[in-house]
Amino acid sequence: MEVNGVAFKEPTTGGTNATTGLADTFDTFLALLTTQMRNQDPLDPMKSEEFTQQLVQFSAVEQAINTNSKLDKLLQLQNGSQLNSAVSYIGKTVEVLSDQLLLKDGSSKITYGLDGKANKTTIKIINEDGDTVRTVDANTASGRHEYVWDGRDKNGNTAPDGVYNFTVIAVGPNDKTIDTVSAAVGVVTGIEAVDGTVTLNIGELGATLDKIFAVRETASGA
Repeated sequence: MEVNGVAFKEPTTGGTNATTGLADTFDTFLALLTTQMRNQDPLDPMKSEEFTQQLVQFSAVEQAINTNSKLDKLLQLQNGSQLNSAVSYIGKTVEVLSDQLLLKDGSSKITYGLDGKANKTTIKIINEDGDTVRTVDANTASGRHEYVWDGRDKNGNTAPDGVYNFTVIAVGPNDKTIDTVSAAVGVVTGIEAVDGTVTLNIGELGATLDKIFAVRETASGA
């Protein structure tokens, strides 16, 4: 923001720092404006239109900062409410839309859905290096299905516990790809808020609340 050739740094929005910066800048603005009016040339006085324009310009900045400050408070309240609600998920078994799975104690369950009957359905499990660990033929019927990985790789060796990627590929008549949806299944072990987003911890796997589409009581011993 510039007033009569003097540049003013507009304070960044968000919280107390923005409000304090705005007050300091406004005081400087008024001091400059007062000094300018006292020392103006009587033969060429400051026009009222210019004075009004400068006040309107600064008021617009002030209004924007106050609005953002109120929005920040609303977001904080919303995040707090989401955290309180998310606590109820701890200990529950959830299905979350994901292309990742968590292998724990040599076992992992995923679910997938097919938008139509397939001639062939393949599930590929991929490690963090991008290597295919296991490829299996899966159910080809339309609808929802479950698959439990026993933790064995393509050579029959036990894969280490951790997070893996997986893909479900379904092919129908004339080699046409059938739409699929996939989900990871696991027990919620904790919750956290990261950058204003509430995330469920499913062991090492993370999922935001909008990815949940099923919640169940955890079976004893799971």
